[in-house]
Amino acid sequence: MAHVLLVVSRDAPGLLARLTKEFAGVEGIKVVSDRRIMQRRHRTDRGGAERRRSDRRKQPTTDPRLTADGWTLADAVTDTDGPARTVALLSHTDPRKVAELLDAIQTLSRELDLTRLLQIIMDKASRLLNADRSSLFVVDEEHGELWSKIAQGLEVREIRVPIGQGIAGSVAASGERVNLPDAYADARFNQEVDRRTGYRTRGILCAPVRDAGGRIVAVLQLLNRLDGAPFDEDDEQLLDAFVGQVAIALRNAQQMELIEDRRKTSELLLDVMKSFSSELEIDALLLKIMERTSTVLQAERSTLFLVDRKSQEIWSKVAQGSGMVEIRVPIGRGIAGTVAATGETINIPDAYADPRFNQEVDRRTGYRTRTILCAPIRDGQGAVVGVAQVLNKAGGPFTRDDEDLLAALSAQAFIALDNARLFESVVTMKNYNESILSCMATGVLTLDAVGVVTGVNPAFRRIFGVADDVETGLGVRDVLDAKRNEAFVERLDTCARSGEATSLYELRYTLPGDESVNVNASVVPLLDSKGQPLGVVVVADDITQEERLMSTLCRYVTREIAEEVLKSKGNARLGGTRQPVSILFSDIRSFTAISEQYAPEQIVEFLNDYFKLMVQEIFAEQGTLDKFIGDGIMAVFGAPISRPDDPLRAVRAALGMRRGLRRFNALQRERGAVEIEIGIGISHGESISGNIGSEQRMEYTVIGDSVNIASRLEGLTKNHPYKILINDQIYEQVKDTFDCVLLGEEFVKGRAQAVLVYGVADRD
Repeated sequence: MAHVLLVVSRDAPGLLARLTKEFAGVEGIKVVSDRRIMQRRHRTDRGGAERRRSDRRKQPTTDPRLTADGWTLADAVTDTDGPARTVALLSHTDPRKVAELLDAIQTLSRELDLTRLLQIIMDKASRLLNADRSSLFVVDEEHGELWSKIAQGLEVREIRVPIGQGIAGSVAASGERVNLPDAYADARFNQEVDRRTGYRTRGILCAPVRDAGGRIVAVLQLLNRLDGAPFDEDDEQLLDAFVGQVAIALRNAQQMELIEDRRKTSELLLDVMKSFSSELEIDALLLKIMERTSTVLQAERSTLFLVDRKSQEIWSKVAQGSGMVEIRVPIGRGIAGTVAATGETINIPDAYADPRFNQEVDRRTGYRTRTILCAPIRDGQGAVVGVAQVLNKAGGPFTRDDEDLLAALSAQAFIALDNARLFESVVTMKNYNESILSCMATGVLTLDAVGVVTGVNPAFRRIFGVADDVETGLGVRDVLDAKRNEAFVERLDTCARSGEATSLYELRYTLPGDESVNVNASVVPLLDSKGQPLGVVVVADDITQEERLMSTLCRYVTREIAEEVLKSKGNARLGGTRQPVSILFSDIRSFTAISEQYAPEQIVEFLNDYFKLMVQEIFAEQGTLDKFIGDGIMAVFGAPISRPDDPLRAVRAALGMRRGLRRFNALQRERGAVEIEIGIGISHGESISGNIGSEQRMEYTVIGDSVNIASRLEGLTKNHPYKILINDQIYEQVKDTFDCVLLGEEFVKGRAQAVLVYGVADRD
C-alpha cells in the first residue's frame, strides 16, 4: 500500500477535495490528509496561531520536507501512526500535471502484461515530464544487471547494463536521483551511444524505483526536455511521485508474469511427457529426450548419460554417420561423471574456468563450450540412474529457473526410460503381439500362413472400406474388394503363403461406389520364437489427405515450401537458416484512396484480379510468395531453395509484374474502372529464412536487414520516375543484363548507413 500526502494551498480547498476523491479511486493508494486544516482556517488570533504553529512543529509526526519546499502549511499530521512512506510534493500552479499523473497511475494499475507495461511506463513518463525519450531499466539481482526492452523493427530486443555502469547503472548502485543539465559533462555518460545512433543527449533525469521495502527494483531515465530547457526541481518532484506507482505496477506485472511462466512450464512439461511416452525404443528415446531438452532450455546441445553400476561408468549414444556410437565415461571424471558421483546439480557459467572440464574434447571437435548445466536423473528411491547435460544456452548462462526445469525434465525422462526398458523386455518375450501393437497408429491387417484374416483394426476398415460386420476368419479375397483391386489382393495372398516381405507405395485402391484412396502399404512377415512363419502383418497408411493437402498448400505457397511442410509431419521447429536471398516488395500507390471509392466486395475482386497476375510472374521465376501485406506483396528468391541467379530472377519477375500491370490497367480501362500504379523494391543480402512465430502458430518467412532495405526501396519509388529500385548488391549481378541508372545514396529508416539506389528501366 503506497501513501500519498496531498498538500495544497489553503486558498484552494476545493482542489484538495477533488484530488482526494480521484486518488481514492486508484487501487493501491491510501490518501492521508492534514486533519487540522479546518481548525486553522477558523482561528484568527495571531498570538494564539503562532503558539499553535510552534506546538505543531514540536510534534513527532511532523514531516520536515514540507518546510524545505516553501509551502504555506509549515507541517502536516497524517492519519497513520507515523509519516507517510512516500510524500509527493506537486506544484499547485499546474493542476494539469496532477491530472496527467492521476491518469498515468490509473493506466499503470490496469496493465498486467510486463512487456506492455514497460512501454506504457516509458510513454507516460515522457508525456508527463515533457521528455523526448525515456527508458525503464529493471534490476536483475541474480546477474547484477539492469535490463530493458526496446522496439527494433518488428521485434522487441532486450538490452542489459551492468549495475554501476553508466548513468542508470550508477543510480541503481547508489539509490540516489541524478539530474544532469549537460550529459556530456558527466564522465559516467557513454557518448559512444550518441555517436552510433546520431542522437544528441543533452539533459538526463534518472531516478530509482523502490518497492515497499525500500529495495531498488528499477531505474527510470528521461532524456531531453522537449522545450530545450534542463529538467528542474518540479520535474524531480513529479518523477518521484510517478516512480512510486511504477514500483507497484511492476510488482503486480512481475507476479502475473511469474504465474504465467509457471503455467507455461506446466504445459511444457505435460507436452514433453506426452512426447517421451510416445517413444518406446531406447535409442530413439535417448535422441528424443536430448532433442526436446535442447529445445526447451534453448541450448545448442544436450546429452543424456545412463549409469552402468556394473562397470562404474556412465554411457550414452550419439549420432555418427548413419548410425549410433556408444560413448562411456568413468563415474567421477569430468562434469557429468562428477554429477553421477555426487548427485548434485552443477551450473557452470564459464566452462574453461572450471578445472573439471576437459578442454581437449573441444580442441578435437572444433566445438566451443561456453556454459554447462548438468543435473542428476533419479529413480523412485532417489538413486542416481543417469545424468542430463546441456551446453551453451542462447543469450547467456543458465539460470536457477533452468536448473529447476532440467530437474523436472529429468524426472520425466526417467519415467520414459523406465517404460522403454519395460517395453523392450516385452518385445523380447512377445514378438508377435509387439508386431501388431507397434502398428496400431495406422491400418493393420494380419493374415495367417494360408491367407486367412486373423485380425483387422478400425483404421484398416476405414481406409479400405471394410464393413464393421465383416469378421475375421475369412480369406483376404472375401474381406477386401478383389474384383476392383485384383493385383493388390493377389499380392497380399501370395505374401501370406510365402512369408515374403514387400512394400507398395502410392497405391490407388478402389472403394465401393468408385471412390478411391491412395495408400502406402508394407507387408511384414511374422515369425515365432523358433523362426517359423506365422503369417504376415499388413501396415497401411492413407496418404489421400496428404495429397489433397499438397494441392491446397500449392495455392498459397510454392511446391518446395509445401513439400517441406508435409515432410515435417507436424514436427516443424522454430528457427531458421542464414543464407543470401533476394527480397522483392511491391505496393499499390494510393490504395487507401481507391478503397474508399468502392464497396468491400469490389475491392476483394479487384485485388484478386491484380494478385493473380502478379503471383504468376513471381512463380514463373521460381520465387516464393512470402505473404500478402494488405495491397502489398513480399516475395523471396533464394529460400527455401537457393539458385545462383536469384537476383536476375527477382528483377525479371519485377519487370514481368510491370508488364502484368499494364495488362491489368488495360482491362480496367475497358471496364471503365480505376487504373493503378505500383512501386517495386528489390534488395539482396544475407537473411534468416525459416519458421518464425510460436510452437502453436508458425510461419515460414525471411527476416533480416535486406528485408527492411527492400521495403524502404519500394517506398522510395514514390519520389522517382523509376518504379523498380534495387540496391547495389542486386545491381552488381544484373548490370550486364538490364539497363540500370544510379540514383544516388539514400538513408532509409532503421539503417544508419546510406544505401546506393539504382533504378531499373521499365520499357514496353
